[in-house]
Amino acid sequence: MDTSKYLALVEGGVDTFTVEFHTDTRPAAAHKARRLRKVVTAIVMTGASYANLRVNKGIVTGPLPWGSWMDGAEPFVIQHKGTDYARLYCVDNGVRAIYTVDGEVVTRDEYNSYLTTSQVNAPRPNGGTITVKMSGIRLVGEPAFAH
Repeated sequence: MDTSKYLALVEGGVDTFTVEFHTDTRPAAAHKARRLRKVVTAIVMTGASYANLRVNKGIVTGPLPWGSWMDGAEPFVIQHKGTDYARLYCVDNGVRAIYTVDGEVVTRDEYNSYLTTSQVNAPRPNGGTITVKMSGIRLVGEPAFAH
């Protein structure tokens, strides 16, 4: 999604949206010929300050660990090495994923079997905070399913 279009959709302070995005994941070396994709639909909060999330109460969070806020787009968009990223906060129980291998829908377990152990065991982001490449975002709209 174009960054300016995204900002037009989410402007106006803290709000909750449904966002659909995809991530193309690099498989383990033994499966390098495979094409892995995860398509996620999530109910997310935008426009919030990471430092003000309930999970961070009483914690000094400091600056962004990488990248910088896009001029005029804080706290919505982070820029890093020429790429724009949406800063999103997942709502509890508000994430649904579809996993594909070579374009075919598979179970999460089968998808994970093509990954390295460190990819499968990656830590969950603090406070449900995720950073998604703007180019992977396909939809921003009203919450589409109950949370």
